[in-house]
Amino acid sequence: MTDAGRKPVSDKVSDTMTPDSQKSYAEQVKEQVTGIYDKVARDLQPEESKSTFQSTADTVTGKSSDAKDTADTHHQSFVESAKQYASSAQKSAADTLHSAGEYLSGKSDETK
Repeated sequence: MTDAGRKPVSDKVSDTMTPDSQKSYAEQVKEQVTGIYDKVARDLQPEESKSTFQSTADTVTGKSSDAKDTADTHHQSFVESAKQYASSAQKSAADTLHSAGEYLSGKSDETK
């Protein structure tokens, strides 16, 4: 059983299982606020004052949260790398087209 003042594990599971697209804006905000409150409570409450169930739930959700944060960081890094690669490829293509245009119009240094 969840300790007093803590978010029930069943609510955490339900929050995770239901896609955000099926939730109202108010539900999403409520989940975020109660989730933040529960994370703070998890970190501030001493282990020795937690029930066995709450301690186990905190360990599992803490590791899950850490894994999600790591995945989010890697996703952001991947997206940023992809953007940089696309930008570099776009610049390279533009430079190549510019050079080809100059060559075809006879303006390049090689035709002088």
